[in-house]
Amino acid sequence: MHPDLPKLLDVQVKDRRLAELDTRARAIFAERATLDALLERGRAEVVAAERAVNDTARRRDEAEQKLATQRPQHEKRRQRLETERNPRVAAQLLADVELGRTILAQEESEWVRMADDVNARTVVAALANERVAAAEAEQAGARAVLDGRAAELAIEVASAQAERESAASQLDKTLRLRYDRLRKSRKNEILVPADNGTCTACYTTIPRSQIGPLQAEGILIDGCEMCGAIIYVAAAVV
Repeated sequence: MHPDLPKLLDVQVKDRRLAELDTRARAIFAERATLDALLERGRAEVVAAERAVNDTARRRDEAEQKLATQRPQHEKRRQRLETERNPRVAAQLLADVELGRTILAQEESEWVRMADDVNARTVVAALANERVAAAEAEQAGARAVLDGRAAELAIEVASAQAERESAASQLDKTLRLRYDRLRKSRKNEILVPADNGTCTACYTTIPRSQIGPLQAEGILIDGCEMCGAIIYVAAAVV
């Protein structure tokens, strides 16, 4: 039996453990992402609502400035009308005053509408903020649990990584390099048992030229010609 076969299998067991821990970490990340997505939607609503408030308030203020300019001009025309003695000029001034009054009434009506709109949109923004605050409070317990699970998992991962490194350091350097290279490129297990002269990873028949070395060493380090898995004889490690 190849002296590193039991060690290699032990490393694979530890890698399996690390993979399980990684699955748990991904699950925690997914749960956090779900909570984050709910908050992000609420915060996006807040941003949109506050932008609408600011845009409407800006238009209201612009209308107010416009009115502040138009009112004195209208008053000057009205006062001039009261003192004008020329009938023709007075008639023109009267028409201007009436038109100005109509325009002012429309502008003031629009300003009132925009002021009401600002108030309504401010309420919408406040409610959106309240919903986000309520969601954050509601999620606080779940996030605390996730943080606890993540902290515990981090300890487990650090321990598992240390154990894996200790086991891997016992391997022949060339064998470890090959194993680690395969570990990066394969999703399935790297060491697989032979079964009646067949690779149990891809079910390809092992060539006769490799059966002898496999039986002698208990392991085929060069790997399966089809899938690259390192093949070993289970009976060799019993």
